[in-house]
Formats: sequence, C-alpha cells, structure tokens
Amino acid sequence: MLSYLDAGTGSVLLAALAGGAAGFAVLGRLMWHRFLGVFSKKHRVMADEASAELVGDVADDDA
Repeated sequence: MLSYLDAGTGSVLLAALAGGAAGFAVLGRLMWHRFLGVFSKKHRVMADEASAELVGDVADDDA
C-alpha cells in the first residue's frame, strides 16, 4: 500500500524529533546531576532542585 505524505508531515516529524531530543536532554541533565550527587553535595542539591522543578513540587519555606 502506498502512503500519502502531505505538506505538514515533515514539520510534524521534525517537531516530534525536537521534542524527543529536548526530553532526553532534560533527563540526561537530571541523571548526570544525580550521578555526581554521589560525590558532591552541590550536585545533589542541583539534582533535587531539578527534580522538584520537573515534578512541580514547590518547597514551602514558611513551614
């Protein structure tokens, strides 16, 4: 069966690839800081902040 590719197919595929690459970049950054957090407190704090930012947790400083 032959498939028809309209004019918007390329841009949709490009957007999907760009979104996937961005997702992997964020995941890589988070995992890298977690790995370095084993050796450094600074990177452990950065990993916790990045994780909270991604999940949407907000630290309550008033409590």
